[in-house]
Amino acid sequence: MGYIILILVLVGLITLAVSYFREDSVKQVENQLEENSITMMQELYKVKKKIRVLEEEVMIGDRDHFKG
Repeated sequence: MGYIILILVLVGLITLAVSYFREDSVKQVENQLEENSITMMQELYKVKKKIRVLEEEVMIGDRDHFKG
């Protein structure tokens, strides 16, 4: 009976050690989500910047149209 308890304790400790050193899948998903969020924010910034430039070009074109 004592050997069984000892074996179970050892198996439990080994399992605990393995789970501690193993990479957490939730952490991987969080890192991927963070990377995707950063990428999306960068792309959104680029799109907004392009829209701003296009709006300025349209406004300059309107001014030229009214002058001429």
